[in-house]
Amino acid sequence: MKIVIAGVGYVGLVTGLGLAKLDNKIQFLDIDSNKINKLKDKELPFYEPGLKELFVAPDVYGNITFHDSYSKIDWVNLDIFMICVQTPSTTDGTLDTSFMTNVFSELNLHLKNNTIVCIKSTIHPSAVNSFLESSDIKSERIVFNPEFLREGSAIDDFFNPDRIVIGSDDLDNAQKIATLYENFPSEMLFTDPISSQLIKYLANTYLPLRLSFANEASQLVSTMGGTLGDVLKGIGLDTRIGQNYLRPSPGWGGSCFPKDLNEIQNLADNNSLNLPIIKNINESNNIHMEWFGNQLIEIKKEKKLQQIVLLGASFKENTDDIRHSPTLTIYKNLKALGEKIYIYDQYIELDEDFDEITNFEDNTLYVEMFPISDNVFKEYKEKLSKYENVYYFRFWEEVLDI
Repeated sequence: MKIVIAGVGYVGLVTGLGLAKLDNKIQFLDIDSNKINKLKDKELPFYEPGLKELFVAPDVYGNITFHDSYSKIDWVNLDIFMICVQTPSTTDGTLDTSFMTNVFSELNLHLKNNTIVCIKSTIHPSAVNSFLESSDIKSERIVFNPEFLREGSAIDDFFNPDRIVIGSDDLDNAQKIATLYENFPSEMLFTDPISSQLIKYLANTYLPLRLSFANEASQLVSTMGGTLGDVLKGIGLDTRIGQNYLRPSPGWGGSCFPKDLNEIQNLADNNSLNLPIIKNINESNNIHMEWFGNQLIEIKKEKKLQQIVLLGASFKENTDDIRHSPTLTIYKNLKALGEKIYIYDQYIELDEDFDEITNFEDNTLYVEMFPISDNVFKEYKEKLSKYENVYYFRFWEEVLDI
């Protein structure tokens, strides 16, 4: 098929390259000329395992083009216009729909009659209806196809999804989107537009709920003197619960969970619903990060160390995304308390708001913020072994002997 991908962020770029691998003709569109020019030079805007190899593969690169203007798009016989622009939260926690508004304004000028508008961006249908009121685009042409890509494993998630959700009031248009994934080994769920987006929103509500449960449980286990790994494994062995997303951590973050939780709460408030569990998931995370920071202070005092170094700036492993990173939040919390604290990351350069180190030092508490590979840990251990007074802390396991 002939497809336009609007937005070259995590969702747009991974989705577009994946569809190009499946022999579709992809026109990438982003009004940020700098991003487009870099992609033309084969420079990726972010790190994702396997993305570079997919990008430069001959059978993929031969199916893609890049454009920084709607006027440069070939609209003739275009099958699908796929919207993958960001829908971030504003400072007051409401949904920023400005990027989506711009897309629909341009579509109203350029879109041809037979092109389906497929929305992969996370946004509730009632917001989309407000765009359609001022355009000539009929709601029947809109198909919602929410994405479920995880940063760090997005390529595998695209080609091996748990499920494919398609929401539309027009069965023919829904079926055309479905043909993109006809050879994928996963269940396909056809539903209405509202349900399709609530599946995405509520999935991104339940997952941080599990993460926060694991973190709250870890506080109790640590305080009572239990063995954290045994307790969580014992809970997860219940088939009704399972092991996934029960890993304790310093906190969770990223671009999706905080934003989508805010929007679910906004929807609840706007409809006069009281959802106390959902309402407090973000707050649970904030409280846990404060508790975790206090634990680091206590360890530093007990071991008679002089400073704390947080290992890893991103919000999770296998990504360079620092949005809502627990590392940055905990750093700010401890800095405000007057602690001598630094961040160590071999790949991410932070701004002047954060003190970074490039070499390891003695008399230091080193904190692994998320799981690292055995090779990286071996490298850290070799560097730290020459010092007399260092302590290496891995929260989700027993403390490791350096």
